[in-house]
Amino acid sequence: MAAIPRARGIYLVVGAAILTAAGAFWCIIALFYWSARPGWSIPLASATTIGFLALCAVRFAVSRRVVSVYDPVAAAAGRRIGMLCGIIFWVEFGLIALCATLLARHGLVLWIPIVMAFIVGIHFLPMARIMAVPLYYGTGVFSVIGVAGCLLIPNFGLRLLCVGLVMAAVLWTTSSILLWQTRASV
Repeated sequence: MAAIPRARGIYLVVGAAILTAAGAFWCIIALFYWSARPGWSIPLASATTIGFLALCAVRFAVSRRVVSVYDPVAAAAGRRIGMLCGIIFWVEFGLIALCATLLARHGLVLWIPIVMAFIVGIHFLPMARIMAVPLYYGTGVFSVIGVAGCLLIPNFGLRLLCVGLVMAAVLWTTSSILLWQTRASV
């Protein structure tokens, strides 16, 4: 496997850490709505999150030893990517806040996690292009299709459980793939 530049390896590892934390958030939502939650579910979710975050920390620490070569063109591209990512995140959070407010005003609070999951899934599509991480296309598509499939479940509690589990599985899978991709170079 060819080495990837230090800066790219670092932001892939940081991305894996963010996806791990987001997966934990969705797992918590799923477990909250699971009335028959088995005793092993919370320790397993905690161990999964801690394991991924520990691996991210190790990869990040190893990346500090990789020699960094300053490239002004790459630095400028990195600043542009950072700015565009910031815009996408603010649009995502704004849409989530707007939808959550409208749903809450109309007494549809239980729909907030579902709409939020759709918005999160969709935000990965422009992120894939901007960050040049094709894996994020799959993350977005699997998130949206998975959440849409959950809408077929008639019981609302089970539907929310399914949405949380789908999002956690997609995000943790993406995190594990990112960490796998950085194994040789970071």
